[in-house]
Amino acid sequence: MRNFMLLFLILTFSCSSKSDGIESIEIMSYYYNLNENQTEFKTEIVNYSVIDENGNVETIQKIPFSENSFINFKSIIDKKIIDKISLSNKNRNDDYYKVKPKNDLIEIYCGPINRIKIKYRNQKELTFNFSEYKTDSKHKEFVELQNVINDNFSEKRFNKIDNPKELEIKRRDFEKYSMNKDTLELPFPPMPMPNKNLIKFTK
Repeated sequence: MRNFMLLFLILTFSCSSKSDGIESIEIMSYYYNLNENQTEFKTEIVNYSVIDENGNVETIQKIPFSENSFINFKSIIDKKIIDKISLSNKNRNDDYYKVKPKNDLIEIYCGPINRIKIKYRNQKELTFNFSEYKTDSKHKEFVELQNVINDNFSEKRFNKIDNPKELEIKRRDFEKYSMNKDTLELPFPPMPMPNKNLIKFTK
């Protein structure tokens, strides 16, 4: 009877952890720039990754020193990294990761924005952004996650994705999602003044 109860508790805990665990993590590094007509902002992607609960990663990576060339690949990271993130963020919300400025000084930062979205199987979602400049210790495990994915790319521990159609759809959806979140959370710079018609003087 005792062995039966022990087995029951193990199975119950196992099922509970799976139902409350992470379904996916999305990470995107990106800049904002003006479109060709300079009428609105657009995102310029550095990389985008979606990771499942087992550590399988699919990535769209901009090729260094290129203007608009990307590589699509899949790689693997240690499942323990995902389990650690899942456990540590189980009872947290978006407010936990919001970084409040310590002073009123305006600091210029030229690096990319990083947007994280964690989706749990129980429908809970956690999202926030951070920069690589003065990274808060709260973001440490996500910086490490990005570093592992970047190492897989730089050390060529990956396989190319021949048909990235589904990955491209996820990336576009996440771009829209990030833009919507950022417009609510970040102080966007003012749009440039439109070019006025020049007055021509004649003799």
